[in-house]
Amino acid sequence: KILNILSNYNYLENINIQKKFPSTIIINAKKTELIAVTYIDQKKYFIGRNRELISNDIINNKKKLPIIFGKFPISEYFILKKIISEHNINDENIFKFYYHKNKRWDLYFDNGIIIKLPSKNVDQALNYFNQFVITNKINPNTVIDLRIPKRLILQNG
Repeated sequence: KILNILSNYNYLENINIQKKFPSTIIINAKKTELIAVTYIDQKKYFIGRNRELISNDIINNKKKLPIIFGKFPISEYFILKKIISEHNINDENIFKFYYHKNKRWDLYFDNGIIIKLPSKNVDQALNYFNQFVITNKINPNTVIDLRIPKRLILQNG
């Protein structure tokens, strides 16, 4: 019963309940780490590392978090984060993610760089991007379009 009640608090993770005889219950739980902000029907929500949407009403956050725009499945965001991490792209420099209806992402970096990812083969596109970055310097305020397979289109802002 207690676990069912605590699972309603979507800002908790790693809930552990132990029964200590004769009449004690020990509850260990941890607040999930907040990793992003999104808006649904003009209401602010946090996304927790536990893959839950957490209402702004119950959380007091002082940490700077990236904002995610668009109607997206949370699982898609975590897949993208994993791919970004595998390609050694520092997601702490991303201040905004935009999810398009055709299931593709745009990444907005602090230095004005925008990366437009394809809806499919994101891994291949980022491989191509990494090969380009090794031999070329990218200036701030540049749009990098990776939507066409095996092509990288630069547009200076």
